[in-house]
Amino acid sequence: MITVQDIENVIAARGNAREHLMAILRDLENLSGRNVLDVSVLNTLAMKMDLPQSAISGFTSFYTMFSTEPRAKFIIRVCKSGPCHVMGARTIFDVIENHLGIRAGETTADGLFHLEECECLGLCSAAPAMMVNYDMHGNLSESNIKEILDSYSAREPAFKAEYGPGIEGRAVIINNSQQTRRLLENVGKVDPASIESYLQNGGYEAARKAFAEYSPEQVIGIVKDSGLRGRGGAGFPVGVKWSFVPKGEMQKYVICNADEGEPGTFKDRVLMEENPQQLIEGMLLCGYAIGATLGYIYVRGEYRRSIERLQSAIDQARAKGFLGKKIFGSNFDFDIFVKEGGGAYVCGEETSLINSMEGKRGYPRVRPPFPAAAGFMGMPSNVNNVETLSSIPMIVARGADWFKSVGTATCAGTKLYCLSGKVNQTGLVELPMGATLRQMIDTFGGGMKSGSSFKFAQVGGAAGGILGADLMDLPLDIDSTIKAGVTLGSGVVLVCDQETCAVDFLLNVLNFFEHESCGQCIPCKLGTSQLHYVAQKFAMREAEEKDIQLMIDTAKMMKLASLCALGQSPILPIETMIRNFREEFVKHCDPDYECPQCDASLQAYYL
Repeated sequence: MITVQDIENVIAARGNAREHLMAILRDLENLSGRNVLDVSVLNTLAMKMDLPQSAISGFTSFYTMFSTEPRAKFIIRVCKSGPCHVMGARTIFDVIENHLGIRAGETTADGLFHLEECECLGLCSAAPAMMVNYDMHGNLSESNIKEILDSYSAREPAFKAEYGPGIEGRAVIINNSQQTRRLLENVGKVDPASIESYLQNGGYEAARKAFAEYSPEQVIGIVKDSGLRGRGGAGFPVGVKWSFVPKGEMQKYVICNADEGEPGTFKDRVLMEENPQQLIEGMLLCGYAIGATLGYIYVRGEYRRSIERLQSAIDQARAKGFLGKKIFGSNFDFDIFVKEGGGAYVCGEETSLINSMEGKRGYPRVRPPFPAAAGFMGMPSNVNNVETLSSIPMIVARGADWFKSVGTATCAGTKLYCLSGKVNQTGLVELPMGATLRQMIDTFGGGMKSGSSFKFAQVGGAAGGILGADLMDLPLDIDSTIKAGVTLGSGVVLVCDQETCAVDFLLNVLNFFEHESCGQCIPCKLGTSQLHYVAQKFAMREAEEKDIQLMIDTAKMMKLASLCALGQSPILPIETMIRNFREEFVKHCDPDYECPQCDASLQAYYL
């Protein structure tokens, strides 16, 4: 039982400011021993932090990882988003439910296990996957899942994450010499737990060079000249974005968006876990360039291993003098801190992320003002993602021309592609911008799985488009995909075979959007619900052909009227799926049409 003294101790350790609310709640949840935040504890916390009870209640109810209802010593979260769905997540639910005698949302009689559905865990190359508290398990099957669960019977809950076999970052990088390794060049060479190892492999040489040879304006100029564009999905020129941050002595922030929640994406997790110092050096260079003195890495709450390794790396960098006061003997001060997420996909949107950092519900903000003018705590802030910031040390050390030596004329450099689905080899691939889907499947994926033939690929995650066989040679760069009516997004390449039902797949995508809508703006809140409802009608063979156009029209309205990218995104998977497989939707209008995949999904998640 959590006492008032426990609450006071946690507040004293974390700080009384509202921005520390997420970390305080995580500590209290861990102290509970049953993954619960009792209402009486929250009310006491509100009093001690001098916050309204409604602020605490509203915060905890927004983030799916928190609960005020007693759960269990071990929470089993089974991923059901795209890659895991395609690779058989429904079967995993069946096995767990039969083995433990509970369904999703229920707790075993002995209080040991609680089962939940969840969205992407960032283990897409090892799908289907689950998380038990913070332990990650992938490549699940009927033969291994019972053994995994039984192993927890004698354990005590731990806050530290463990990984099952084959999930570590080095293991999920496809071992193929035809890659162009730049960001991944030192993965496997560098010990992620040792700053000395990073230094022996050229670490912080770029920062030393910048401080000795370049002014902040020159660093921004180098990044501009490199042609680096944001790797989080929007593809905005990074150097231009940095130049938007106003000059002057006011407080400014560097924010790293590590809330990698897009289904099918796992690249940032690998970078954080296998070479965290490279990200820290990139943030230091960004801070120097824009005149920021503080940096924050907002990491999704499910990425416990990433959080642990980043914190260790930050502590070591601080001890070496690479963070803190008068870095490299200059008058420049810069430090970095980790902030955690709580399970909300919408916090991948930069203004939602900033609200979450401030201890608020992760609602998107109306823009303008943009974060460059008024971001964290109302002060100028620059937000880039992990892959983007990790690219900066290479660019500064080796020059803009080196970076532009691969890629396309408008999309320079390499890209990390996250390959998952029905191919023989899944994992992370680093290639020059503009690699094709055919290359991904044949050269790096080892071809389609035995007995499978290619049907389509979802590129860019749930918010991305569907590529049919006619686009297998499309260059997968930022501009070419947009011209083709799809999007590169975060670099997801989810390959589906002939057994994948187009209706069932789209139902899964639209279920994701309804679940993740924050509910702040009406077009998204009602629109995602309506789209999901219509998709269920097709899966149940109760739809009419006119419902196809209803989905398209609804999604188009959402794109025009929604506040943020979440509500603006469903149009892309809907239009591209229907463009490629309209006849499948027409067939699902026949009450007598047989579709085992839709029936299995309906039974698992809806009936």
